[in-house]
Amino acid sequence: MIKQDDVTPLDRRRILVVDDSRGIRELFRIILESALPEREIDTATNGREAVDEFSARHHAVLLLDLNMPVMDGETAFLEIDRLCRNRRWLMPTVVFCTGYAPPDVVRALVENGSPHRFLEKPVSEDELIGVVRDCLKA
Repeated sequence: MIKQDDVTPLDRRRILVVDDSRGIRELFRIILESALPEREIDTATNGREAVDEFSARHHAVLLLDLNMPVMDGETAFLEIDRLCRNRRWLMPTVVFCTGYAPPDVVRALVENGSPHRFLEKPVSEDELIGVVRDCLKA
């Protein structure tokens, strides 16, 4: 097990919104920029872009759609987890977002005391802001 002192901390100023729907991505970005003006909100359109963006900036929180082309959210999560272990980075808190029932892996992650969360679309503005604020405190 890696000790907390032996890893690179997250960039607590940064949040990454990942969704293949431009409308959802932009709506989440606008809501979060308005509610959390001290944070930088980055976006990605699929899991591959999410891994690349996270690799460059080490975001504190990721809002991650599960059903996307190129690379889905579950695969992106596993890639980010591996990247963090290899680079000795702290793992970000991931908020999985979908309008469908989450896969077993995601369900197990969010139900077993992990810091990761699940939001079912459609999500209210208050719920989105509340979950992200909670994640930033972790």
